[in-house]
Amino acid sequence: RDGNSRFFWGYVVTGIVLAWLVCHAARKDERGWSALFQRQTWWSPSARNDYLLLVLRPVLALSILSWCTVNGGWVAGQVAGLLRALGVSGTATDGSVLLVAGLLTATLFIVDDFLKWSVHHVFHRVPALWEFHKVHHSAEVLNFTTSERFHPVEAFLTGAAVAAGIGVVNGVFIAAVGHKLTPVTIAGANIFLFTANIFGGVLRHSPCWLAFPPAVERWIVSPAMHQIHHSSEQRHWDKNMGVTLSVWDRLAGTYLSAENEKVAAYGIGAETPEWRSFTTILVRPFLASFAILKASLARRFAGAAADQPAGPHA
Repeated sequence: RDGNSRFFWGYVVTGIVLAWLVCHAARKDERGWSALFQRQTWWSPSARNDYLLLVLRPVLALSILSWCTVNGGWVAGQVAGLLRALGVSGTATDGSVLLVAGLLTATLFIVDDFLKWSVHHVFHRVPALWEFHKVHHSAEVLNFTTSERFHPVEAFLTGAAVAAGIGVVNGVFIAAVGHKLTPVTIAGANIFLFTANIFGGVLRHSPCWLAFPPAVERWIVSPAMHQIHHSSEQRHWDKNMGVTLSVWDRLAGTYLSAENEKVAAYGIGAETPEWRSFTTILVRPFLASFAILKASLARRFAGAAADQPAGPHA
């Protein structure tokens, strides 16, 4: 019922309708319409790992990790208080409240999307963090729940960064125009995010290949573009890291249109079979990340020692 959820019923219904229109009605069943309803899509070992993570993450968030969760409301209050102490203060007038609410809505959407892209980009670029992000990319089939297939460490760090960023935006607007201002929402979700998800957002993690016209894909990530991101082919790796907007990928040089592209299989190449165990999914990222950090520190200390001047008896 919450429009902020990737599984909001409206997104699922419109996604299935779009899949039918594109794949079935257009007589292009190879694009994944039949695969959407196959047992392999929803009950393969890969899919079952999706479900286990889907249950585990909120349990950890409400228990073990609850003490360190970043509270966006608290951040907003601190930012607003600091700005007011610096003399920033204002109130939206009746005539400007709709305009300012629209500005807040757009700002929250853009900042949220940019922060998610940025964190995603970092998880791809930093070797120690990539070990945690491999959990998401180790999926061998895509279904709607794969969108939540993240290691708890990655989910926590991403959530913290986004909550802090959104808190800062809200704090600035609270200080500038007052407490009563709220973003424009549908079903509890930012109207821009709601609109993007209605047009096939749920199909990003599915076997249904839905590409947008190239001119649209330059701005909006299509389901097919995100499926390219999950491809096991090396030429597709590190491409299309955007969530909703593809402009960040274009600026970073990681953009790849779905036009003339195909995805033969999902995963992380030859390493994929090593990630089929749920225990591996949870434990291996810690061990691999620790090994990378240990090796990095060893090289750094070795380099520092080599830079020391020779002693009197050298």
